[in-house]
Amino acid sequence: MIVTCNPYFNCGSCYSCRRGLVNCCTHNETMGVQREGAFAEYISMPYERIYDGQGLEPRILSLIEPFCISSHAVNRADVREGDRVLVMGSGTIGLLAAVAAAIRGGEVYISDISEEKLAFAEKMGIRHTILNRSKEALLEAVSQATDGDYFDVCIEATGVPEAFVDCIDAAAFQGRIVDVGVSKRNADFRYTEIQRKELNIMGSRAALKTDFLQTIQWVKEGKADLSRIISREYPMEKAEEAFKDLDANSSEILKMIFKF
Repeated sequence: MIVTCNPYFNCGSCYSCRRGLVNCCTHNETMGVQREGAFAEYISMPYERIYDGQGLEPRILSLIEPFCISSHAVNRADVREGDRVLVMGSGTIGLLAAVAAAIRGGEVYISDISEEKLAFAEKMGIRHTILNRSKEALLEAVSQATDGDYFDVCIEATGVPEAFVDCIDAAAFQGRIVDVGVSKRNADFRYTEIQRKELNIMGSRAALKTDFLQTIQWVKEGKADLSRIISREYPMEKAEEAFKDLDANSSEILKMIFKF
């Protein structure tokens, strides 16, 4: 059996864990970040963190984890059939959030400052794109796309604070905004807009077991083709070259695959 694993280790004893919110563990340790990753000959993994790959090939299973992050954000937004959804950012997480929102029945638009990335989003099956040339151009496109109603759901997936502010402006009254992007900078915005529009603003962090099982099933059923986000593949012996390549060409590389 080929499997995939949940890499977000939780302590099991903090208030979040005691309430079952294990992805929000106060002492979270994610593999490859706060603890060692999986580039080793052997690793140990608790049985409950191992999920049946349902026959999917390894190169596809390796992409389930980022898909889970995106799917969790879409679940947090509670995307429903017919919702107008705007995803800010067409990197890996943004693209897969758009895919997940479409699977849940949303009418999805994706926005980015890069025409090349938006062209790739269209190849992923996202029919509606908005080129973010400027704040004014973005809001004009948002108004035209929704007949002036603005978006039911806005998902920020860039990690750029200005994009979060754009979500506040692009959201309909009582719209749902989810921030999955990560940034070290602060956002500066007119916070009264939250009250005026009665907005629902949520964060989204990592993923849950249910997200893993859901995304595996979606891929198995052919609802999402994760192979399209594999930009390049390398043998493990060329890992140093691969990371240099990623650093030099980050704008055109979504995901790299290492072959062991």
